[in-house]
Amino acid sequence: MPTLIIYGEPPEEIQINKGSISIGRGPENAVALKDMSVSKRHALITYQILPNGSTRMQVADLHSTNGTYVNGKKVSYSPLSDGDQLMFGSVAGAFYTKSPVT
Repeated sequence: MPTLIIYGEPPEEIQINKGSISIGRGPENAVALKDMSVSKRHALITYQILPNGSTRMQVADLHSTNGTYVNGKKVSYSPLSDGDQLMFGSVAGAFYTKSPVT
């Protein structure tokens, strides 16, 4: 199952099911990050199951102040691949198609 890892103490592992998860500083987000570099509504990760049965994962920046980065590149929108390194403001994370924790 696709997984988002937020690096911290301790690291947080979030399973991503079909649909979308919001990321931001506000408590209404599915992933609430308590860091001032993160906007109240920072980014959205979407999991789509296509008609042919394949899946697509993508991240969209929600006009955040400090940006969303995929593999060091600032993005407005980006497809996600296994092992991609993410930044939401100054908060680091990673995306895996399967949980890296066994």
